[in-house]
Amino acid sequence: MILKKYHRNYISLSLLFRQRRRHREFGKIFREQFGPRQNVVIADPDLMAEVLRKEGKYPSRPPYESWVLYNQLRRKDGGLMTSEREYWKKSRGVLATKLRPRAVADYVPIMNEVCSDFLARIEMLKVPAQGGPAKDSNPHTDSNSENPDEEASSHMDAPHTVPRMLNELNKFSMETILYVMLNTRVGCLEAKLSEQVDSFVRSIARMFLTGHQLMVYANIHKLLSTRPWREHVQSMDKIYEFASHHVNQCIDEVTRELESTTCSTGEEPVSFLKYVVGTNQLSRDQIVDNVIETFMAGIDTTANALAFLFYLLSKNESVQERLVTEVDNVVGGRTPSSEDLQRMPFLKACVKETLRLFPPIPINARSTTEDCSLGGYHIPKDTILMLNLYVMSRDEKVFPNPDEFHPERWLREGRDENEPLPHPFSLLPFGSGVRSCVGRRVAEIQMYLATIQVLQRYTLKKSDVFDIKPFVRTQLTPGPELPVMFLER
Repeated sequence: MILKKYHRNYISLSLLFRQRRRHREFGKIFREQFGPRQNVVIADPDLMAEVLRKEGKYPSRPPYESWVLYNQLRRKDGGLMTSEREYWKKSRGVLATKLRPRAVADYVPIMNEVCSDFLARIEMLKVPAQGGPAKDSNPHTDSNSENPDEEASSHMDAPHTVPRMLNELNKFSMETILYVMLNTRVGCLEAKLSEQVDSFVRSIARMFLTGHQLMVYANIHKLLSTRPWREHVQSMDKIYEFASHHVNQCIDEVTRELESTTCSTGEEPVSFLKYVVGTNQLSRDQIVDNVIETFMAGIDTTANALAFLFYLLSKNESVQERLVTEVDNVVGGRTPSSEDLQRMPFLKACVKETLRLFPPIPINARSTTEDCSLGGYHIPKDTILMLNLYVMSRDEKVFPNPDEFHPERWLREGRDENEPLPHPFSLLPFGSGVRSCVGRRVAEIQMYLATIQVLQRYTLKKSDVFDIKPFVRTQLTPGPELPVMFLER
């Protein structure tokens, strides 16, 4: 069989939102030109299962080419996001051990600590009830972490909202991930950011923006030394300078601890970095590269997902009321524990439904390592398979009423008997299998804890002043400003 071909060269922020029309026209699988390569695009859970179940010992995922080129330029081995085969497998094995569900439960206390500081920032930055400018501890910081070139938003004085909310969520995500991986605070949520932290936060924003601009023909950008490439390298240099300092400092500390400790008492859990160093499987430089790449890959996922979740809850009062009831019944006014999370199915359903409607990575990808058959079609080796999660998540054949925020669809108890459970491969925001997101459990628990603490204190209500304007910048984002009012309960 020969796949129907669809020609289009693109790197458009809005293009992914037209994907539903394409799949309706060309079906659940078709060919498409993306930059210099032919790709096969699929949006069907059965085909997703076929792809992911066929993965071999070393699944191949097209890396961020700009990151790969940067590693080559600076002669770095890279980490999980850019490595392949034996080095990737070794790195994955070392890092994944302390990021599995049982291990991640040990991080709940420190993650709660960061959540509390995040709530303090919400209260400090929230626009007063009468409107007008909110307090701004860093007026020179980018007005948003998505696109530093955009003009300042005209909606930053909407009552009870938090200006540049996505920027705050990104800082919250940075602080949490680094605390988990390094067991130390770096100061992303301080009332007044240090010059070094502020530069780090701004560099992260610029790195993601330029990385999206370099998604196609990154090697040509490098060859011509275009502005996006130069700014990308400058941002990555600043990120590595800041993060490497902290990672190396922490490696020195845990190395001294390991050398001075003859045996473990087993009373306290071993920190993530202490475990990684203690395996002696990765060099110091490889540890640094892996920690930084894992950190960079996880920032946007949690920040954007939380922004969309708060937005959806603010628009769906009945869902929010049911979730608040679950929070009050299980947790009450105390700090949530890992045991509490096991008794909160509706919270998890709300997170799943948010990730369905707004998957952080709208299109995931795999590269075939050999000739194969998919859906009855012959797929040659080295073909890029574009897994269109956004379209699949909004397909009425996969999800009844796909555009509605309906967390109940994920509950096993109390569901409509006529509504079947979702297909196991219909929701893949973190991927699946050995090449799935290694930090998935950290991201999920971070979302659970943040949502609980926010709802313990605030009622979320949609602001009438403005609305979100989602766009794609590698990840799906609601934009810099969030039209959500945080009203005291």
